Amino acid sequence: MSVLSPVPLFVAFIFTISQDLLGYSFSFFTGYALFRYTSLGIKWGGEWVIPVFTSTTVFMVALFFIPLPFVVISILGASFTRPFKDVKGFEKFGKVRDEVKSFIVQGSKREKLYVAAFTLTWILMFLFWSLLFLGWLGILVLNKGLAFLGLLWTINLLVALYFRGRVEQRLKNYAETVQI
Repeated sequence: MSVLSPVPLFVAFIFTISQDLLGYSFSFFTGYALFRYTSLGIKWGGEWVIPVFTSTTVFMVALFFIPLPFVVISILGASFTRPFKDVKGFEKFGKVRDEVKSFIVQGSKREKLYVAAFTLTWILMFLFWSLLFLGWLGILVLNKGLAFLGLLWTINLLVALYFRGRVEQRLKNYAETVQI
């Protein structure tokens, strides 16, 4: 899942860049302002004035959003199972899954809070990323808010990486205590 999911995201990103920068774009002057027309819409000063919803735009959104849940699930799953990879007795995924479940259910309040915060921050990070992508395509008109969303995405990524390290550290300690 984690190997195949980034491929459509990469294709959507590259195709959007090629359509926006290299593709069918030309500038025209109306007498009042200089506009730039691309296959994704009309821009004025780098901001979307009139987004155009074509089959290309729908295809880009589908390529972006269909694999997104798989990416989130694979990152979360890898983060929960990675600490068990070097621990003897946890060679089978079923055993690792059962121990992760028991860690979450029987863990302290702090450990449960780490797991909840880690999961929530990763989901929020991908939601912010999705909003940035839609704003870049012109489907959402975010003009000035796009920079704020970029800042929120960066902060959320740092917090998610912090909680990911904490969860993996706690799971590693838990795996060593219940080692078979």
